[in-house]
Amino acid sequence: MGTRLVRWWQRLGRLRQLALLGGLAVTLLRLSLIGKGSMAFIDEQRYVTAMLGLRALGAGHVREFLQAINSMGARPGEGLWRIIPGLGQAALLLLGKLNPNAPPSLQVPQAFNVLVMSLNAVLLHRIYRRFCSPGFALLGLALYSSLVNTNLYLRHLLPYDHALFFFLLALWLLLSGPRSGARHWWVGLLAGFSYAVYPGYFMGPALLLGLGLLLGLAPGYRAGRLAMLVAIRPLAVQLAGLATVLIVLEALARFADTSYLASSRYIATTVTQGAFGEGLSFVVRYFWEVEGGVGAGLLVLFMAGLGLSIWQAQGADAPSRRAGPHQVALAGLLALGFIAWLGYAVSAQFAHRLVFYGRILHFFGPLLVLGSVVALQHLAGHWRLGKSLLLGGGFLLALWHFGTFVTAYRAVEYPGDVAYQYGIRDARQLAGIDVSSCDDAVIRYRLFGPRIRGEQTAHVPSYRLVNFAYLYPISCFRAPAPTAGRVVAAVPYFMKYIPYQFEGHNARQRALLRAHNYDFRIIRVD
Repeated sequence: MGTRLVRWWQRLGRLRQLALLGGLAVTLLRLSLIGKGSMAFIDEQRYVTAMLGLRALGAGHVREFLQAINSMGARPGEGLWRIIPGLGQAALLLLGKLNPNAPPSLQVPQAFNVLVMSLNAVLLHRIYRRFCSPGFALLGLALYSSLVNTNLYLRHLLPYDHALFFFLLALWLLLSGPRSGARHWWVGLLAGFSYAVYPGYFMGPALLLGLGLLLGLAPGYRAGRLAMLVAIRPLAVQLAGLATVLIVLEALARFADTSYLASSRYIATTVTQGAFGEGLSFVVRYFWEVEGGVGAGLLVLFMAGLGLSIWQAQGADAPSRRAGPHQVALAGLLALGFIAWLGYAVSAQFAHRLVFYGRILHFFGPLLVLGSVVALQHLAGHWRLGKSLLLGGGFLLALWHFGTFVTAYRAVEYPGDVAYQYGIRDARQLAGIDVSSCDDAVIRYRLFGPRIRGEQTAHVPSYRLVNFAYLYPISCFRAPAPTAGRVVAAVPYFMKYIPYQFEGHNARQRALLRAHNYDFRIIRVD
């Protein structure tokens, strides 16, 4: 067995060996960041709903399970997908009575997030490899893996990377191998499930349909109407796969006395937090303020890569030859990604719908990096010694950028975790909660409860908590009233971390969060 592993390792080659070791190191670093931060955002409470549904299913109550997953904000796919980490938590409960709602148990779905992120990396490398040389494909993967936006949600119980996984899997299938009817059906099926996991990425199925149409038309667009009809056939198969998912989920929802399609249709009316006026400028502000020079450079390089890919697909670089499916696929993918972003931005800027968040940009990250490395590869081809300099400098830049993220992210503290660390796990321990926001509608956090199910909490001192809440919206700063007692802990409010401020806050609210001392404090009052 050991000899086989050695031979397999040697056959990989130096570049793949380095890539594998680098990927393992990134995964281990990401795993070191879990263990806190769960339930910090209100949307994460949907995970609890999924677990209640799993408990109902375990008891044989299928209808109650379907009702649970259809009450997650048009995300039944997420409820079904979350069964995987939920079973791990159930095993910990049965074997060690570990409370599923306590941070130690919630590390299971957090680790599952990291696993999915690693699968996304594998898929991205295969997609990048379709259009780039081995070195530049790995550079693209390194740059993508280093972005703050790529890693931001790794320890939160949110579905963004999971929906992205199914989209990338569908995209890889569409770009790989012969475009048979079965392959297109699976592409549509995966696209539909991606949408069911997180409807905010509705542009994913649309992009896949558009790309499938382009790939079907590209080989025979001069061959007459009959050839065009034949080329469109895969699109119909892809639509059939997409419709299959939606019909099945609608049927299951009707069995639970609700409608998946109705809830999905109205979900867009809830995407209103933030600023509609930042639709067109949001991507620039985000990548400059969050990613710094790396983000700004990627935006410029993407536009260059987009232009180059369209130029090559039109045969402008070699008028004597006709662009092949490879050039059409690259140009179509980048152009459709740009159109999807532009359509979303215009709907926010002028139609006042679908406000931009950092989580929406999360969908476009893989395409942004692909366009960037296409531009870099083209530059290397016209610059002697440029390939080595660009690859070496790019990998060092990615390593530095990822390191700065890890350092900053590790320092972020969350109110629920801090209270849990100080043994505050029972509502009877609280003397009160104050907030330094003047908005009365903020949502107070709940305590995680005991580590072991059924564990009794002994009598402990009483505490007053300051800013033990999700302070949204932030409309002004109001210093909390002085409280007698001893300050046990004081940490900055986690939304002072700049990337989090782009999750539904407008420019004025972001300025308030940065200017004032919003922090979480534990004050012992007896």
